[in-house]
Amino acid sequence: MTKEQLKEFPLIEHLTELRSRIINSFLFFIFAFIFCYTFKDDIYNLITYPLISTLQNNHISNKIIYTKITEAFTSTISITLASAFLISIPYFAIQLWLFITPALYKNEKKYFFPYILITPILYLSGVIFCYFLVLPQTFNFLISFANGKRATPLTLQAKITEYIDLTMTLLNAFGLCFLLPIFLILLIKFNIIKRQSLIKSRKYAIVLIFIIAAILTPPDVISQILLAIPLMLMYELSILLTKQKSESKKNWKFHLPKLKFFKKK
Repeated sequence: MTKEQLKEFPLIEHLTELRSRIINSFLFFIFAFIFCYTFKDDIYNLITYPLISTLQNNHISNKIIYTKITEAFTSTISITLASAFLISIPYFAIQLWLFITPALYKNEKKYFFPYILITPILYLSGVIFCYFLVLPQTFNFLISFANGKRATPLTLQAKITEYIDLTMTLLNAFGLCFLLPIFLILLIKFNIIKRQSLIKSRKYAIVLIFIIAAILTPPDVISQILLAIPLMLMYELSILLTKQKSESKKNWKFHLPKLKFFKKK
């Protein structure tokens, strides 16, 4: 597509298109919410399974309590909203792709589309990794502190809202952190940062990764390490994946004036 073949959209058409994509995404999210609410009990069992199985393995009562009369309702809504968001992520990515496609030339579309496609896959991979590996190890580690020869034994009574907050924070943290390669690769592609800068800043990046892991995870070493290690691997993967493109100087040219929405005549 050449410049002569392009006609710039008026600003009002930009905003109309953006509104249309937002409305479509919102309607899909509402549909996903209704769908998830229909299976709210099954989703509740799925979300609480890591804790319940850990409690059973440690021979602890697997009851989860609530202390406010509204907590049963609010916790159900929270779980349903989070589940609907996870289901909606691929659709959000599609809407984003359809919105920005007119701003890209043909060769740019070819390179940009795989990143839109793989974004929800990486996010869901982070969520799955956290669910099956991080949550059980984290709960085992935290519960182990209740063991010991104490005059007054400690008995766990897990509160549903606190559990949901902790679990959703971890799931979202791992999902977002698994997007690090996409973020770094796009910055390199657009010449915002250099690949050599990532290599030279590796030791500072490792320190920053552990700081981020400490902020996003509970105050235990296990979950921090389980988040920091994938982040470091993702950082190295970003450097590795951009090696060939960077050395062959096939990076994209990032120019704000051209980043507009167009249509063919």
